[in-house]
Amino acid sequence: MERGCLGSRVTELFGSARRPTRLLVAAALAAGVGQPSASWAQVLPAEREAFEKLGRQVDGLVVWSSNREGNHDLYLVDLATGRESRLTRNPRPDFFSRFSPDGRQIAFLRGQRRRVSFREHDAWDLWVMDADGRHPRRLVESAYHPTWTPDGTGIVYVQDNNVMRYDLASGMSDVVHRGEDEPTSGRIEEAEILADDLVAITLRGVPHETVGVIDLTAARYIPISAGRACQITWVAGGREVVWIDDGGRGDKQVMRASLDDPRPEVLIDLPHEFSHEYFPRVTRDGQWLIWGAAAEGHEHDQADYEIFAWRLGAPWESAARLTHSSSNDQWPDLYVR
Repeated sequence: MERGCLGSRVTELFGSARRPTRLLVAAALAAGVGQPSASWAQVLPAEREAFEKLGRQVDGLVVWSSNREGNHDLYLVDLATGRESRLTRNPRPDFFSRFSPDGRQIAFLRGQRRRVSFREHDAWDLWVMDADGRHPRRLVESAYHPTWTPDGTGIVYVQDNNVMRYDLASGMSDVVHRGEDEPTSGRIEEAEILADDLVAITLRGVPHETVGVIDLTAARYIPISAGRACQITWVAGGREVVWIDDGGRGDKQVMRASLDDPRPEVLIDLPHEFSHEYFPRVTRDGQWLIWGAAAEGHEHDQADYEIFAWRLGAPWESAARLTHSSSNDQWPDLYVR
């Protein structure tokens, strides 16, 4: 059976650890999201060393989702201080965390039930909290894959196959594009706006899962990959995108292309066993890529993905492995101060 970005079948519901471990013991939190812990009492030495090393190269914050304590919650490391925080402790899974452009807030998804697969697009709600885990609030029910607008005034998400934009000032949402309409006429996922007229999307069913850009002004769809592809994201400040495509050492690789020169090229394909790449994200300064990679397995919510960071243009061998848990670490984001 051919396997795309979502895998061939659902083997385990999101929120349950693949191989439960007690790697991190956080201080007690209030129910749901509350006071984040000051540190992880049992963080692996290899993880602490990796984050400290990265902190000598870049000043910023790293956030990601992990089920290392049995349920998918959000974890954060301040690279400047080495402070490790568990941001959420909720019986329902949390994932797909994204820093606001100023780094002060984090948008994320929370499951509507204790056990839910990431494939259930309508089973997640859009939440926002401060970057330290305080002041959480639910913004939208049944939203999927939120990304911030470049100016930070709104959040783009997918709902009922529509690209939506939530305005933080008014608390209202409006439709940016209907997936069933031209020029897409397909199932839309992972929408992200570069400007008012350009939206990068993953598009399903034409004839397979692929990625491209909608030019809203011209009512035109610009295909980026001809193959099976997903998880497209903009490189801030330009007309370049990166995404996950078939091929490479581990059957997946991170690709990039420019709208001005759309010939795809490999951005990175790790030259070792952790070469099944997913969850790419480029920092707003365009200098760093952060993503997840597995040595084996594919299921996004249960395979042993580890988090990696790499300075664009450096040798692939210099990519830093940040996590060393046997559980599922995924959808990271790196905010550079």
